[in-house]
Amino acid sequence: MIRLGREKSELRVVADQVGSPTYAVDLASTILEIISQIESGNKHFIPGIYHYSNEGICSWYDFAINIHQLMNIDCHVVPIELKEYPTAAPRPLYSAFNKNKIKNTYKIQIPYWRFSLEKCLKAIKTEN
Repeated sequence: MIRLGREKSELRVVADQVGSPTYAVDLASTILEIISQIESGNKHFIPGIYHYSNEGICSWYDFAINIHQLMNIDCHVVPIELKEYPTAAPRPLYSAFNKNKIKNTYKIQIPYWRFSLEKCLKAIKTEN
């Protein structure tokens, strides 16, 4: 979205498909915390699948708008429906995870996606 927003004056971005963005740094920190708890003898470990993503939901359109705002990119973002953006595989309109199991088992706090996006983009800015 950063590159496209800088290269184009207008982008068409899906607005009716929502999910929860995940900042890899937050996910990695959570994994390390869980490993630490298990090694320390956390007796509440429940085997199985644990879902993780940042808190909150947004559409790809919302995500693009927030990226452009935080990066001061002047690009007109036009909301479109998923049916206007053909993909090889069908995608659900709603794909947010239920994270209650990981939060309750390991007593972790998951950051809201917008705060983590800000951290991510600040890291990108310092690298460039």
